[in-house]
Amino acid sequence: MARRSSERDLNGRRQGFSANHAFSHMVTCECCGEHFRRLHWNNRGKKTIVWRCKTRLEDKTRCMARTVSEATLQEAFVEAINEMLGNSDEYLKKLESNLKTAIHLANPQSAEALAERMRQLQQELIDRTESGTNYDDLAEEILRLRELQEQTVMDDAAKAVHRERIQELLHFINSQPRTITEFDEALVKKLLESVKVCDLFLEFRFKSGVTISIEK
Repeated sequence: MARRSSERDLNGRRQGFSANHAFSHMVTCECCGEHFRRLHWNNRGKKTIVWRCKTRLEDKTRCMARTVSEATLQEAFVEAINEMLGNSDEYLKKLESNLKTAIHLANPQSAEALAERMRQLQQELIDRTESGTNYDDLAEEILRLRELQEQTVMDDAAKAVHRERIQELLHFINSQPRTITEFDEALVKKLLESVKVCDLFLEFRFKSGVTISIEK
């Protein structure tokens, strides 16, 4: 607390930190993997709230991550939600598929099946690379299978929570007749798992496993 209270910006003004916010401990840096901190800035009398990488705050030579205003975070989250609602058929299919997979993962044989499928895809990837054939579809499928392999090591309680989160987002999409127009902290806490700050976009990962990138 003493260190935080002494942190100051380039103009010698004290920087404020806050953990009492919907995005707290969710926003991470693509460059170094650290969490972002919520800061109250006062620049020539103009007060703004921004999010900045913890590494960059401590030593700006170690990380070049950009600073993101809270307004931008909120706007991008609303856009991510509306992306799902505007393409609800597509995302409902993905979620239903994820739910079936999550249920299937309760089968102990599923880990072996995933490993075998991964070996097949990796060999096909090597073959396509050597022949100069496009392999984007394979790369996407391998990434999906890696995520599924991570889920297979969950215990029964974690798998139950994972299924519940998928069902929660399914219910949310089905219950929304139109797009949302205002930022809602409750939706962040209920549906969102993390936000990754990249150079050209913000990547929102929902608790259901769905990931949406918004250019901001």
